[in-house]
Formats: sequence, structure tokens, C-alpha cells
Amino acid sequence: MRTFVSAVFGLLAVLLAAAAFCGAWLNTNVVSENGFAALGEPLARDESLQDELALSLSDAVSAEVPAPLAGLVGPLITSAVEQVQSLPEYPEAWSETLRRSHALTFGNAAEGAGSAVTLDVAPLVGLVTGSVGGELGTSVPAPEQVPVEIGGAGHADLISNVQRAGEAWPLLALAAAVAGLLALIAARRRSTTFALLGVGVALAGAVLWLAAGMLPGMVSAQQVGSAVASAFAEAFAGQAADSFRTWTVGLMLAGAGVFVAGLLARVLSRSGR
Repeated sequence: MRTFVSAVFGLLAVLLAAAAFCGAWLNTNVVSENGFAALGEPLARDESLQDELALSLSDAVSAEVPAPLAGLVGPLITSAVEQVQSLPEYPEAWSETLRRSHALTFGNAAEGAGSAVTLDVAPLVGLVTGSVGGELGTSVPAPEQVPVEIGGAGHADLISNVQRAGEAWPLLALAAAVAGLLALIAARRRSTTFALLGVGVALAGAVLWLAAGMLPGMVSAQQVGSAVASAFAEAFAGQAADSFRTWTVGLMLAGAGVFVAGLLARVLSRSGR
């Protein structure tokens, strides 16, 4: 009976630890504005995404130009869009785009509206209008917001759930620790149980590592709207998968460490008899 109770608490501890791990990653890299911006920063060098963004920027800037001037300004807009990524201000504008997008996305989710992710490319449009205005010797107004919806309104619940999961990780970690402690208390051979907990954590890390590799393909299979929305979703999913896999390596190493510690404790307890 004690063995069964210990096994139940041990399994619960591993599952809760895995949930806490996922929540901690979400809280650090998605729910946090700084984490979201850092995760998306490499996308400024993603050629596929930036090509789609260039088309979107051209359309957005053209919409701000009066119709009589469209024919005259069109070549200037095309030239400015082609060169915008080489501007020294571009990385900062991309970072601001990510921060605005994060605020807009999680703000919409909190209000029960909006899409899963709303990309606000207004800072990038501002760079292009500034460049065009410099060529014309006049000021070209830049819009305050240029939202690009990724997903549908039905995905707003997804962001709310992500936020709740991220914020709940400390409680989940505490519950995992309590369950692990109860598993050890109920166990007949605590050193063995401790080692098995390590095995469980390492296996959970391996499963999560494999699951992360499936994320980009799952996102690619979804219909997320425009071409730029699709390119951003796929590129961001790839970055998220790589980041999460890096974290899972640490989880697997931690599990392996617990396993080794449990084995050593088992050996030492036998030699002390």
C-alpha cells in the first residue's frame, strides 16, 4: 500500500513539475513583454518574414499618401521599403513593434476581444514615411497603429489561458514539491524513490523536447490570415520551439542529476549497514 501511494504521489509530482516548467517558460518568454521582444528579436533577420513585411509596409504607406500624388510618390515608397531594413533605426523599430504587439495582444485578451496575436507594424511604417518625407522635403503622416491580425477572434481565449498558465507556475512548482515530498515520506526506500523521481523528470523533459519540435508544423497547418501574418506565425513558432527545447535540456539534466543523487544515496545507505 505504501508503495502504491508513493507511486501515485511521485507521478503527480512529475506531472505538476512538467506543468510548472511549461508555465515558467511561458511567463518568461511570452507573458513578459521583455521576454516576448527578446524571443522575436531574431525575426528581424528572417528573410521570408521581412519580404512579406515589405509588401505590407508598402501598402500601409501608400494608404497615407493623397491619391493625386500616388503616381509620383509610388517609386519613392518602393525604394524606401527596399532600404528600410538597412537603416540603423530598424532594429529599434522592430523591437518597438514587438512591444506594441505584445501590449495590444494581451490588452485585447484581457478585454475578451481581439485575435490570438495582433502585430502592430506602425513603428516600421513610421521609418518608411520618414524616409519618403525626407526625399520629398515634407512631412508624411505616419499612422498611430497598423494592426495585422494573426488568427481569429476565437483565439483570444488562447492568450488568456497562456497568461493564466504563466502566472500559475510558482503554485504548480510548490504543488510538485509537496507531492514529491509526500512520495518520499510514503516510500519504503526513499533513495530509490528519489532516483525514480529524477527519471520521471528527465523523461518529461524528453517528451516536451519532442513536442516542441511539432509546434512549427502545427502552426504552418493553421489558417492565420494574410501572408505576413502566416510568415510571422511560422517564424515565431520556430523561435519558440528552439527556445523551449533549450530549456528542456536543462530539465533533463536536472532530472539526471536527481537520479544520480538518488543512486548515490542508495549505495551509501547500503555501505553504511
